[in-house]
Formats: sequence, structure tokens, C-alpha cells
Amino acid sequence: MHKLMSDDLRALTDRQLRTRRQRLAASVERVELTLPGSLVRQGRRCSSRGCRCQHGELHGPYLYVALYLGGRSRTLYVPGGSEAAVIEHVEVTHANQAAQEEIARLNVELLRRRALG
Repeated sequence: MHKLMSDDLRALTDRQLRTRRQRLAASVERVELTLPGSLVRQGRRCSSRGCRCQHGELHGPYLYVALYLGGRSRTLYVPGGSEAAVIEHVEVTHANQAAQEEIARLNVELLRRRALG
């Protein structure tokens, strides 16, 4: 999604700003899939003595989702059978967040013009 800079926004009419805002609002979809996090692949060590991982050859890599919710950071393991769904959830969330940030920029410009409504 192309992010308009404040100079670009100033070139648009109030009507164009509102139309763009409506289009962006309509693009926010599937909010039930919201999973705000980042995907991380990490290797892990086990506790078995003599295992290859104790000498640097880690197990994995495994997929984790790093989340910040309720003022707490946490990292959750994503089982192999859930990878596709979790990736989709995170991607949908990132797309929705980008649209909401753009809507906020448009609203700031409309407010600056005293045309917010």
C-alpha cells in the first residue's frame, strides 16, 4: 500500500481525502484474524547431553510469534500444522494496521484544514 506523505496530502482536496479514507476503511477486513505480532524462526537447544545442539547445531528452526499484549511481551511456539493460519493472521493484521495508519494521516490532514467530519 502506497503511503502518502504530508506534502502529497496537501495537494489533495477535502473530497479526495475523504474518498481515500473511505476506500481505506473498506479495505480493513477480517478483523477476527487479528494477531498483532512478528514471526520469528529460531533454532533451539535441548537438554540432552551429547546432543548435536550442545555443540552448535541447533534443532529447528521453529516458527514463533512474538506478541506484545496487555503490557506484556511473550513468544509463542507455532506448531507446524498451524503455521499457514498464523502467517495469514499476522499478515492480515499488518495490512489492517497499515490502512489504519494511513487513515490517521488523512484525518490529521483534515483536522489541520478544520475539515474533519
